[in-house]
Amino acid sequence: MKKVNVLIIHFRSAPAPDWKQHNSEGGQDQADSRGTDGVSLEMKKRRHLLEEMGHKVAICSAYDWAEYPLPALEFDSDETRKLMNNMYQAMNDFTDVRALEEEFNKSVAHLELGFTRIIENFSPDTIFVHNILCLPIHPAATVALINALNKTKIPYIAIHHDILSEGAYKFKPQSDFAEKILKECFPPVMPNITHWTINTRNQTALKKKGIEAKIIHDTMDFNEKLNDTDYNKLRSEIRSRTNIANSDVVLFMGARIVPNKQIEIAGQLTAKLESLKDRLMNQSLYNGEKFTEKSEVTMVIAGRPEAGFVEYKQNLFNYLDSLNISWKYIGDIVRPVRSEEEGHYALYPDMYTMADFILYPTGWEGFGNQLLEAFAAGLPAAVFEYPVFKEDIGPKGVQIVSLGDKTVETANGLVQVDDEVINNAAEEMLDILGSPGKYNQISANNYEIGKRYFGFDVQRAHLKASLEWASLISESF
Repeated sequence: MKKVNVLIIHFRSAPAPDWKQHNSEGGQDQADSRGTDGVSLEMKKRRHLLEEMGHKVAICSAYDWAEYPLPALEFDSDETRKLMNNMYQAMNDFTDVRALEEEFNKSVAHLELGFTRIIENFSPDTIFVHNILCLPIHPAATVALINALNKTKIPYIAIHHDILSEGAYKFKPQSDFAEKILKECFPPVMPNITHWTINTRNQTALKKKGIEAKIIHDTMDFNEKLNDTDYNKLRSEIRSRTNIANSDVVLFMGARIVPNKQIEIAGQLTAKLESLKDRLMNQSLYNGEKFTEKSEVTMVIAGRPEAGFVEYKQNLFNYLDSLNISWKYIGDIVRPVRSEEEGHYALYPDMYTMADFILYPTGWEGFGNQLLEAFAAGLPAAVFEYPVFKEDIGPKGVQIVSLGDKTVETANGLVQVDDEVINNAAEEMLDILGSPGKYNQISANNYEIGKRYFGFDVQRAHLKASLEWASLISESF
């Protein structure tokens, strides 16, 4: 296969491999989750493999660490929120639809000019578009990109991580104008596009709209692991930095702090384990450490917050405080890449070294990057059985501690699961933590299944098929 130029476009992105923390902050407030969201992580992996195959790759995103930054691509901005609210919630800021449409078109024109200049500058042979053509959180960017792509005959591969029909997203058009955009652009039908999505649920929903999409699940490099020296160094270093003892049990949350992650369930589970921790007293854990009277069961939140969900974060932290458990937020030392001289660490694999058990109580995921990270890191996980897990991951044979699949809403919009489910999960976790045989068997099983179904060989096959399709499309024009 000949070597080609590949442009990857998304609202957000992770830094390039040679990016240094002190050179740039990505043009954004570092209290947010940039570079650590699931789509950015998948783009980073895709870039790595494409470059490994010999292709030239460039990224276009809102961040200045991309080769082609386009700041107006940021969906969490005042301008975009204003347009979104008036298009899909309630029209309060414009006198009429015409005024809304005029401002929308101005935004489209600005973004379209940016996309066009980037395409002209880089001259891509193929373009990968992540989420912009399926999720209407920045419709002006979607319309602008479609306009720019319509001017070219470049084949482009649309990767749909999240789609309009998913239950996690609610859009109620406030005008015919807003409704028309939803119907025609998410996703668009064009001769030089091929559609891929990350789960069977999305594939079925797209088919109902007349879109035939193939599936590429999220993937991990299961062959790349920290050696024992680096693992032990990072585990000791990060635990010491966060005041966690070697004999403490760390229940680790790596997901972003947003409502669909249901982090409050992790607090509920931690409280139950705290009430039962005497069962571990003076026993050896799976790794040979002895749990003593000074040992703690500590819940650690390493995922970064989202600027748009400040209220959820505050309600969550207040709830965790009310439980009288040991918990820590350490996202302030998490960055997309490690910078030990500045005291910053990558979420994966660095932060996972401190963990003994992964908590994954998310209620909705397009797939589940942090779950794959748990499998690759050799860690057992307690999982809320969200729809995509039950349909695309669980049936492969992975072993998890179940947190059920039903919640009830509590105060401040938080949720809980049934006490019996929590009790059973806590009992099972205690059993695993105190048994090296069970711990290692579960970890080995999930690692092998993860590598087989969600490893980089799967991603390489997807990339090869995509580029072969693009080559055929180019020849047909």
